[in-house]
Formats: sequence, structure tokens, C-alpha cells
Amino acid sequence: MEERSTTLAASPTSSLSTASLRWRLLRQSFFPRSILPDMLSQEQTKRISRKPAGGFGLIANCMVIPKEEDHKQATKCTPSTTGTKDVLIEYNLPSRRAVSIVLLQRRENHVDLRDFEISKQQKIDNTGIVCLWPSEEVLTYFCILNGDMFRNKRVLELGSGYGLAGLSIAACTDSSEVVISDGNPQVVDYIQNNIDANMGFFGTTKVTSLLLHWSQGEVCHLGQSFDFILAAD
Repeated sequence: MEERSTTLAASPTSSLSTASLRWRLLRQSFFPRSILPDMLSQEQTKRISRKPAGGFGLIANCMVIPKEEDHKQATKCTPSTTGTKDVLIEYNLPSRRAVSIVLLQRRENHVDLRDFEISKQQKIDNTGIVCLWPSEEVLTYFCILNGDMFRNKRVLELGSGYGLAGLSIAACTDSSEVVISDGNPQVVDYIQNNIDANMGFFGTTKVTSLLLHWSQGEVCHLGQSFDFILAAD
């Protein structure tokens, strides 16, 4: 009887619904741990988070094993991002144009000490290099399905990570310009690589990468205003 009581006390949230657990996870993001008596366990977080599950399955994707010369071509602009810690992923975009773009991105769980050193030096986080987050997948899917609204428009994506949403807008819509930005210089290198690797899909759309810190007020170099400013989190 005593053993059963100990088990029940160790898992006070075991009977909570998935929705309740998600609200608790959101609350943990806003409040210090010191004032939260009921933090979610790692097992509970895995149960409700879409990151371990690989997203929502809205955009079909698979790892690409290219020929050596193709891999060199895909990564020619950023030798610092090549190696066993990187992987090429092909995304089959759900658009009328039947476009498949290839992104160079970090393998899961391959963040290293150097990544944290750069983050500390730049006073930024390294979430953009960890993985392609499920929220980016949802944003990409929404933008492709509503692609007509981007016709002849200038688009800026903030905190883009590997740039899937911005690249998809450039490849699947008739936007006039897409600027894909992030605050992490490592991530911007990946973005530029992915722009160069998929340039053939953009038509007349101008696509550029940009190092942009949200906390810095100097954005005069952006030139004209944007019709759409996008972000996923």
C-alpha cells in the first residue's frame, strides 16, 4: 500500500488530458521554475510536443543522399556548414507547381560546443540551428495554400531558421521579393546556401538572406516597407 502511494505521488499529472498538459507546457515558458510546483516530466513533454514526432506531417520530406559532385554544388557557398553533422532534406511542397526544394540543415541532436560559443558571443539563442521546428512546417503549409495573397508582394520572414517558409513562398507564389532573416550568423549561412541551391525555382522573385537581430533598431538598410512580415514560433 505504501509503494502504491509513492507511485501516485510521483506522477500527479498522469491523469491530465493532452490539452491540459499543453497548457502547462505553455505556462512553463512564461514563468520561472521556482514558482511552478508542477513541472512536466520529460516523458510528458515528449507526449505532447511535436518536435520528437517530426512535425505534423503536412509536408512530405525525406533525406537525400546525393552524388558527391551534387553535394559539392549544393554546399559550395558555405564550406563551414558541410560535414557529417549536416544533412540534405528534400521537401515536396503541396503546391500546384509540384515543387521539391532541398535544404541543407543540421542533423537532429548535433548541436556542439561551438554553436553555444557563437550564441554567447552574439547574445542570441541557437534554436534556429537545432532543427526545423514544427511551427515552421505549419507556417509553410499555410502560406502555400494561400499563395495568391503574395502575388507581387514583398515578404520578410523573421527568425527563419533554415528558411523553409520563405523559400517555399519564393518557389510557389508570384511574390516580387522574399527576404529570409535570422539573428544567428550560422543560421544565415545555411539560409544563403539553401537559396543558392534552389535558385532555379524562384523565377523572377528576388530572394535574399539577412542577418537581423530583433533587439537592434537599425533596419534602415531594408529599404522599402514589406507587405507581409512572417514569423513562426
